[in-house]
Parts: sequence; structure tokens; C-alpha cells
Amino acid sequence: MNSDRVDEIAALREQKKLDRQAEVEARKAKEAEEAKSHKANMERIAKKMAKIAAGESTVVEEAPVEEPVVEEVIEEPVVEKPVVKPKPVPKKKAAVKKPTAKAKGKSRGRPKGSTNKK
Repeated sequence: MNSDRVDEIAALREQKKLDRQAEVEARKAKEAEEAKSHKANMERIAKKMAKIAAGESTVVEEAPVEEPVVEEVIEEPVVEKPVVKPKPVPKKKAAVKKPTAKAKGKSRGRPKGSTNKK
């Protein structure tokens, strides 16, 4: 029974080792991807800076957009029927509850009119 437990612990340690290696590889791949993206971004910035230094316009001119033709829609008047409100049903009166006496809680602190001053 004890040897089974030792075998389980060894298997868990091996699995943890494999998991750590996989995490390291994934982190390296992510960092490589971010470095590649950063490099491409820096190259774009360098091109823009070169254009600015050369005095060229950095604004990209957009092609003129054709406006779509809007057709006029003729609206026909809609006759609205008056809404008939149903008569409210009279509500039944609730039974009147008798007020109950409130239970006084124990008062806290020094009683009023007390002469227990120090």
C-alpha cells in the first residue's frame, strides 16, 4: 500500500515537470510572437518618420465615396382606432388589523434623570 502511494507521488511529480515545460514553451512562443509584432510596428513607425523627414504627406487620402440614391417614401396616413380602456374592477377592502402593542426593549445607557454622575 505504501509503495502505491510512492508511485502516485512520483507520477504526479513527473506530470508537474511536464506541465512546467509546456508552460515555458508556451511563454517563449508568446514572447516570440509579441517580439515579431513589435518589430513590424517599429518598422511602420520608421517608414512614417522617414516620410515626415522627407517632407511627404503622411495622411492617406481616401477615395471619394459615392452617396447612395435615396428614394422618397410616400407615407399613407394611418387611421388610429381609439383604445377602449377596460373598467377597473373594484378592489375588495382588506380586513382592518388591530394595532398591536410594541414590546419595549431594554433601555441602554444611563436612565434619564439619574443622579449617578461622577
